[in-house]
Amino acid sequence: MLSAIAGIHVIAQDNHYSWMQYGSRNSLLYNAGLSRFEDQSAVIMNPATLSEATQSSFNFNTNVVGYNNIKFENALGDGFTVKSNNLNVLPSMASGVFKPKTQKKWVMGYALYHANADVLDFSDRTERRIDLINEMEGPGLENYLAQYNLKNSLDEFTVVAGLGWQISDRLSAGISQSFIYRSQKYRESFAAYAITDPPLQAPVDLVGSNIDYYVQYNTLMTFTKIGITYRTPKWDFGLTLSSPTIGIMGRGEILADFSLSNIRITKDQLTPRRNYLANGHIEELKAKFKYPLNVSAGASTQWGRVRLYGGLQWYGSQNEYVVIDPGNASFLQPPSADNVLLTSKALKVWSANKSVVNGSLAADWMLKNNNHMLFSFRTDHHYANFDRTVDGNNLAIKQWDNYHLTIGNQREFKSSTWIYGIRFNYGSNNSYPQPASFTDPTEGNLLQGESEKGAISSFGLQLMVSYTFKSNRNQ
Repeated sequence: MLSAIAGIHVIAQDNHYSWMQYGSRNSLLYNAGLSRFEDQSAVIMNPATLSEATQSSFNFNTNVVGYNNIKFENALGDGFTVKSNNLNVLPSMASGVFKPKTQKKWVMGYALYHANADVLDFSDRTERRIDLINEMEGPGLENYLAQYNLKNSLDEFTVVAGLGWQISDRLSAGISQSFIYRSQKYRESFAAYAITDPPLQAPVDLVGSNIDYYVQYNTLMTFTKIGITYRTPKWDFGLTLSSPTIGIMGRGEILADFSLSNIRITKDQLTPRRNYLANGHIEELKAKFKYPLNVSAGASTQWGRVRLYGGLQWYGSQNEYVVIDPGNASFLQPPSADNVLLTSKALKVWSANKSVVNGSLAADWMLKNNNHMLFSFRTDHHYANFDRTVDGNNLAIKQWDNYHLTIGNQREFKSSTWIYGIRFNYGSNNSYPQPASFTDPTEGNLLQGESEKGAISSFGLQLMVSYTFKSNRNQ
């Protein structure tokens, strides 16, 4: 009974490692910073490239305006399409490079940046007449009312500092430490009712199903990145290794209400109808989130007036783990010793990641010494590892692979550099699972319908602008 009530799973995180981009040039030449010093994102991409910086500098890099549209066709049954649109102004990074005058071998870098930001809001409602209750208890057609809403808000903020030093004319090494603060709020609700016409004086006047699930948590975690670069007369190579994250602290809460009203959960017409209720608010829970081991490699070479870049990023798998566990709290009502043991099975939040490889290609075409055209294409595959048979709720919603195409321009004026560009992103999944279906509700499926598959697509457009100020230019 409990698993039937909890049939809509909470799925609530941006499910991609490489959605955001950092740095003035690196935002347009994604992964270029793996093999060379391109901008102040060096401390993020590969701290070894910091050693190539010739002067101290500061950069503010932002997506000035970003628009994203997600369309889920047949999301809640045939003909029920939902959309989520958002327009935002999002600063991505403020960073700097410090090169001491008395030191020739090492350079320090630092950055504060948004590592992830996501808003998603789906909702729909239907009202029509269908036959839901058997004729003896509810003759004729009933009024079927149903509504669904999913709302998710995710934000990650990262602080990082690192060092890069030159080992020889060709070889450099670096190390950085990052601290990630992750905050997420998620709510999913579904309500459906079958109501008989009052003049009929039917034995059953209402059957209802209601699910309302809210979870929020904050976590602080850290990871270490080490990097190396190697230079030849024609090529630049870079390699980084990022450790799995280590949790420092985390707190969360779960608020849930599941109820069935006047319902018969078996086909036996002699079984009496009953009401069922599960309700609880569990606070001050320990919460954690994990990112896995990451290995990235990049290379670049000059070809005439064009510099070409390539990069690969491998992310390791992550075994199933619990993000939030409510424990043996009171949930099913009325409370009992047996009921509290089911709370964790119904409400716990878990995650598991599959191994992912992303790649990128980029080009810097120098029109003039102070005028460059920048291009890149990259993949951004989703990483969640789903298993619908596992108890609890999996925190991953965006089950599709994204592809990014970016074009921009770089202009230099004395001690300043301006970079501006446009990024397009697209992703789709024609077999995306429906959370519920308004098409074929019955008492047997608790008025939720038989969930099948829909087609989901995501399209985005971001305008990016960056300004860099360079100090000690002649240093």
